[in-house]
Amino acid sequence: MAIEGGAYEVPRAELAFTIHVQVGALEQIGPVPGGAARVIPITGGTFEGPRLRGEVIPGGADWQLTRPDGVTELRAHYGLKCDDGTIVQVNNRCLVVRTEAGARLIRSVLTLEAPEGPHDWLNKAVFVGTLNAPGDEAAPVVIRAFQIV
Repeated sequence: MAIEGGAYEVPRAELAFTIHVQVGALEQIGPVPGGAARVIPITGGTFEGPRLRGEVIPGGADWQLTRPDGVTELRAHYGLKCDDGTIVQVNNRCLVVRTEAGARLIRSVLTLEAPEGPHDWLNKAVFVGTLNAPGDEAAPVVIRAFQIV
């Protein structure tokens, strides 16, 4: 976005919410065009942030494709039920890459769909995220969603 004087505005990110996701057993699908596929069911969890909190609805899944170049693409689709009963649909697209040091780096773009009402702001925002699997049974997957402002 251009601002006065021909300069431009640099976006910044603010933590919007954190999701603690429970998952089921990984299932190998096998070789498919583009790589090796697998799926991990989403079985529940919780989320919280300054403007919303609630539970992860069981029944979603994380579909993964490991490409020949070693990069893994994740496409997760699931629902969040806010404390006020509002259901929010989440589509999360991630890339998993290895750094030169061998660490796993996971970055994502989240798209959220909420009905009109108090959570409509989710439909009008851009979110990027981080994902890690800390190895804790209480929260095997932790997603931090940052709103770009």
